[in-house]
Amino acid sequence: MDATNDLPDAHHPRAPIDVKGGVWVTVAVLLGFGMMYATSAPGWHYAWFMLVGPGWLFFGAGWLIVLGVLLVMPGRLVALRRNWPFWAVPPLIVVLVASLVYVGAPVKMRFELSRADLDHFAKTMSEGTPPGKRNWIGLYPVEYLEGSPSAFSFMIDDTGFFTSYGLAWVPNSELIPTWCRRS
Repeated sequence: MDATNDLPDAHHPRAPIDVKGGVWVTVAVLLGFGMMYATSAPGWHYAWFMLVGPGWLFFGAGWLIVLGVLLVMPGRLVALRRNWPFWAVPPLIVVLVASLVYVGAPVKMRFELSRADLDHFAKTMSEGTPPGKRNWIGLYPVEYLEGSPSAFSFMIDDTGFFTSYGLAWVPNSELIPTWCRRS
């Protein structure tokens, strides 16, 4: 019978401390996608923005608190050094998302992905086909639609706070789309 299994083992080092950096990266990526969607329409999707905005604030405060604790607690600095990529990525995601939103990339990307559907819809309207009930044009959920054979405009569902925002589109034109607003 071996009684040494019950004694504390000084020869084996303690298990390394896991700082769960992957969770921070995952949350930052999810918040980044949420912010990109919230800002991908003229006037922004206000409800999404009101969910994601505070999420970024809580995420940032939590990330700073946990990082501060890891920096001052003994033994945790080794784990932080070992997992530094996980702790460096969230601030990089924040900077990337903020830069993309600042230059308007989400709005431009959503518009370009919807351009073929906008052109097709404009063509059918120019042929005299009534617009009918539309729920979506490309990647845009339609709230209100009006048009003529030469152009059409529509309001995007759930944009703005007290006003609705949308697009006015003239087919086969070299003009950039015009954002329109309705109070």
